[in-house]
Amino acid sequence: MRQLYARPQSSATEQQQLQTEMRLLGIETTATIADSPVAFWLEHKTALDWWWQVQDLLRYNGAVCMGLDVPAVKADAEMSGREINQEDYQKLRLIAHTVTAVFNDRPLN
Repeated sequence: MRQLYARPQSSATEQQQLQTEMRLLGIETTATIADSPVAFWLEHKTALDWWWQVQDLLRYNGAVCMGLDVPAVKADAEMSGREINQEDYQKLRLIAHTVTAVFNDRPLN
């Protein structure tokens, strides 16, 4: 999960600039490095599906991520008719904790 949020996204222009700089430095690039697939175990699918639905419910204090807004997640689950499973909830909290740590480790511009 961490690599999905920690990896900086680059635009086509940034990629082209990088390739140009590498050529100027004499670094040959013949092949494009493909993104490695991120594998998830099926037992985590429910928690991941839940995360994709509530990832916008993180709380912020300025630029600092404070973590998952648990009352909002509970309200969302109740309103959408989601069955709350204790094990999936713990997995959801772990995902949110990891994403919060990644967001707060980024330098503030």
